[in-house]
Amino acid sequence: MTAERKEQGSTRQSILQLLRRNGEMTALELSECLRVGAVGVRQHLALLERDGLVRIAGLRRSVGRPSHLYILTPEAEERFPKRYDRLALEMLAYISETGGPEAVDLVLTHRRAGQMHELVPHLSGKCRTEQVAALCAVLSEQGYMCEWGQEPDGSYVLIEFNCPVDCIARQHAQLCAHELQLYEDLLGVQLIQESTIAQGAQCCRYRVTA
Repeated sequence: MTAERKEQGSTRQSILQLLRRNGEMTALELSECLRVGAVGVRQHLALLERDGLVRIAGLRRSVGRPSHLYILTPEAEERFPKRYDRLALEMLAYISETGGPEAVDLVLTHRRAGQMHELVPHLSGKCRTEQVAALCAVLSEQGYMCEWGQEPDGSYVLIEFNCPVDCIARQHAQLCAHELQLYEDLLGVQLIQESTIAQGAQCCRYRVTA
């Protein structure tokens, strides 16, 4: 990466940080804060808008021409540090200490019921192949980097190359068991959990019986 491209990336990140701190801002306000020309700032804003990270929220009317107000989109939140994993681990640790493994299992059972309610409409009324494909698509949207295929014996293979809750699953193995149960309930057939990322494998691999 050239120094110029690094600088451009740094400027766009600075724009995101300013909008995160101040809420809505105009291109001129951003220009003054960054000490970068307004034309250049508008170019960066156009790229950020194209990438779905900022949007125009309205107009600020003052002397002269009205100015567009820019704000962050929900997608831009991913650019800022999050510690959801730590919070979840601390909460599960407390639940385990006060109620034992059974209490953790109860929480995960409640979570699975919510997932079931959310996912059933995506699979309802579909044949097995369509169900596996639909489940794969939903999981990919949730960050699992999921792929599927059908074997010569008629069974299906569902592969997840990423686990969004890996750090939690490594400490609470029940999470993987509940994921397996969820998929079985959704598809209405038995699955074989051949490998999991939480146990050190490269991917989570499930075999769906024909």
